[in-house]
Amino acid sequence: MSLLKVTIDNIEIMVEPGTTILNAARKIGGSVVPPAMCYYSKLAGSGGKCRSCLVKVTQGSAKDNRPMPKLVASCRTQVQDGMVVENRNSPEVMENRKAITEFLLLNHP
Repeated sequence: MSLLKVTIDNIEIMVEPGTTILNAARKIGGSVVPPAMCYYSKLAGSGGKCRSCLVKVTQGSAKDNRPMPKLVASCRTQVQDGMVVENRNSPEVMENRKAITEFLLLNHP
C-alpha cells in the first residue's frame, strides 16, 4: 500500500489512503488540528453536519478535476495524493468558522 502526501498549513505528511484531513492534521498535532465536535461522544455519528472543522483545499490531486480552492469539512473529506490544505493560515477558513460557531450558539436550545 502506498502512502499519500498531503500538505496542511505548509507541513507535509504521509498518510494511508482513506485518512481524513482531520486525522492527517491530528498526526501533525498542535495548532494544525481543526476544531471538531463530531468526535464528542454525545455527537457520535454526526460527522460533517456542524462544519466547525472547515478547512480550505487549495489544491487537490492531479486525478481530481473538481474546481479548487474550496471549503470542506475535514472530518468527512479524505486526503488525496498531493493535496494542499489551509487551516489556521487561511483568513477565509477562520471567518467561516467564526460564523458557523455563532450560528450554532444562536440556535442552541
